[in-house]
Amino acid sequence: MIFVVIGAVLLALAPVPPIAQRIADITAAQKTPRDGPVAIWWGKIRERFQHAPSGDPLAAAADIELFAACLSSGLSTYHAARAVAQVAGTDTADYWQRTVALLGVGASNQGAWEPLREHPHLAELATLVVMSGQSGAAIAAGCSRHTRALRAEASAHATAAAERAGVFIALPLAVCFLPAFIVLGLVPVVIGLGMQIL
Repeated sequence: MIFVVIGAVLLALAPVPPIAQRIADITAAQKTPRDGPVAIWWGKIRERFQHAPSGDPLAAAADIELFAACLSSGLSTYHAARAVAQVAGTDTADYWQRTVALLGVGASNQGAWEPLREHPHLAELATLVVMSGQSGAAIAAGCSRHTRALRAEASAHATAAAERAGVFIALPLAVCFLPAFIVLGLVPVVIGLGMQIL
């Protein structure tokens, strides 16, 4: 009883901010009238999943290999990027087309390759090409290293997905067979031993 009284006294003495301040704190999140009532929590969920790398690393690796092959055959970076943009998959085509458009109008090397930096698997290629333009380093060798890394990443993701699938497949079997084993296998043995002992 004494703890209830002490708790009530402490609660009464606790400083309470004015109601207007509490309402302002709750609505302080950046929200527009069109967002609706679920915009705050939906925005947090969307932010969590937007930072995950997207795109197929194998498709990006194929694009980078084609780009390196074009460069090795003697094409300029503009013509090589244009060739890749024409045959790139839907995942990467927009990035390559924007890069080709910027190269075509004569944008700086740094700015022209900026669209590729937006794609998680092509960003390293953009950095490689820009650094090569400044230092004269060979691009094809760096491209082959990057494609090997992308293929290893894709293999690791596929292996992890297969392992997760194995766990999810075995889970229902454990849920069904374990109780059946106990009821049909162990219980009769325990009952039989109990009858013999008694």
